[in-house]
Amino acid sequence: MRTPCIAVGLALLALVSCERNTGEIGLDFVDQNALKIGKLKGVDVVSYTEPFDSLITMRPSFLMLGSYEDPVFGKASAHFATQVILSTIGPDFGVNATVDSVFMYLPFVGFYGDTSASFGLKVSHLDQHLSADSVFYGHSVFTGSTVLADTVIQPQPSRKRRVSGMVAPNEVLGLRLNRAFFQSHIVDAAKDTTSEDFQSNTAFLEYFRGLYVEGHSGNQAIYQFSPSDQDMRIRFFFTNDSLRADTVGPGYGVYDLLAWNVVNSANSFSFDKSQADFDLGSQDTLVGEVTTYMQGMGGAVTVVDLVGLPAIRDSNYFVNYAELRIPVREGSALTYATPVKLNALLIDGNDRRLLTEYLNGNPGGELVVSSVLRDRAYTLEITKFVQQWLNGKDSAEAKILLVPDRMSSSAARAVLNGNLDPFDPIRLDLYVTKPR
Repeated sequence: MRTPCIAVGLALLALVSCERNTGEIGLDFVDQNALKIGKLKGVDVVSYTEPFDSLITMRPSFLMLGSYEDPVFGKASAHFATQVILSTIGPDFGVNATVDSVFMYLPFVGFYGDTSASFGLKVSHLDQHLSADSVFYGHSVFTGSTVLADTVIQPQPSRKRRVSGMVAPNEVLGLRLNRAFFQSHIVDAAKDTTSEDFQSNTAFLEYFRGLYVEGHSGNQAIYQFSPSDQDMRIRFFFTNDSLRADTVGPGYGVYDLLAWNVVNSANSFSFDKSQADFDLGSQDTLVGEVTTYMQGMGGAVTVVDLVGLPAIRDSNYFVNYAELRIPVREGSALTYATPVKLNALLIDGNDRRLLTEYLNGNPGGELVVSSVLRDRAYTLEITKFVQQWLNGKDSAEAKILLVPDRMSSSAARAVLNGNLDPFDPIRLDLYVTKPR
């Protein structure tokens, strides 16, 4: 006896099952109105890895510093540049003001790698202007001409420190900077009443370009610092004739140069993949790969070429639901801090823009871990893009770039199953409706 099928609305048509054979591969079901509905089989994809050289890093969520090296991804290094501004306009440091000490405070928010290892870093006066009108990329190069600190420390990112003038103890990295530099460039320079350098922060940013912070080459970790934390600043302690004569007060004054979100900053990244497990120059873009890679900081992105879409462009399909399933290589998540979420970009000429689905909602992209086998995979809804592309309403290529969330301020990375993986390849699932 034939089992009847009942349609439950077009949005859920993909979930309806029926034994009737429509005679067309992939469309297994027919409703009472003779609409062919079901999961379309055989929509091929090709996936491979390529570098990402257009990563904008201006005003990132986190500033990054350090390096790591592993046999799969090779070596990655991160540096940053930041402006600083006056905490008060036209500072008056008093008569015969003398700088006692200067510290730079960087609030920790995360790390990748071995935090027990010693960490070397250098702070310099920035040579370039971080103009708001400029665009800085991950490959942008910054330099510093005057070294303000060059030291090796033990970061201890989970240790809270109580710093004078801060509301509460915070997890901060404290660096002692060159006292003589701030004596001449800030305290002594501020005494010049004919100069406008200290009369507005706009003028001050022209005078004092900012700081460039870079790690030593042998570091074994990358640290993240929060520019949104108001404890991010340069603080110096000074005395003057009045403070020295005061027998009641602390005997010193405090002044801050602020480096939190009110200023411009940018990350800079570099990579050495000569010892990496994959070669970006020999990826098979026609057939695809068994394994692909995704790396924060723009080190690598996975390209998913939806090669099966052109064949159904004129098929009159209505796409009920389209989903990419991207499995994580088994065992790799035990070694790497896998991104908790990925984002998808479209290729439109020379532009890289967010997937259409982001405009009106969240297409997903979160990492899903199965409760039984602990398998890991990302799922990404691309329904609207696929439908618009099939209808000729989207000028982008039928390709999707998979990148880690917050790629400009994250060192997370993942090893993914490619389309040639024999057991659990990346796949595109299409649930469609078509009139008979």
